[in-house]
Amino acid sequence: TITEIDLTIVDDSNNNTIAINPTNLGIGDYEYSLNNPDFAYQDEPYFEQVPAGIHTVYVRDKNGCGIAFIEVSVIGFPRFFTPNNDGYNDTWKVLGVSENFYPNSVIYIFDRYGKLLHQVLPNSEGWDGIYNGTLLPSADYWFTAELIDENNMIRIRKGHFSLIRR
Repeated sequence: TITEIDLTIVDDSNNNTIAINPTNLGIGDYEYSLNNPDFAYQDEPYFEQVPAGIHTVYVRDKNGCGIAFIEVSVIGFPRFFTPNNDGYNDTWKVLGVSENFYPNSVIYIFDRYGKLLHQVLPNSEGWDGIYNGTLLPSADYWFTAELIDENNMIRIRKGHFSLIRR
């Protein structure tokens, strides 16, 4: 079995990583995969350059004794979004937040003067660049994210991102 205690996740960085501590997994010869239980196993219990989002870590015994897995969250704050309805980057939201990870979180979006424009909830699609029915212009916008995990531990992150219209 694998639990959260067996993992070390570094997120909200230029090099998001997931490390598995194999000493807690029990006796065995293990290999590891990220998001693919059928292919791409590696001997090292370490993944680098992990994109922000929800991922599944798989641990497989090399002797055929089974596969254990766990879903993990890697937090990331997009630097821009382009709400042009092309299916890519159409909304802005914190990556790695969902109804299963940081379910009680609240993200606030402000304009440059500090006016609250939108509140993003974990189970929403994110912010589409609209305020009171009006498309807001290309500009930088600010956020405050209160990420609250299942143990009521709070991570607060503030920053900014760009809304790009073309």
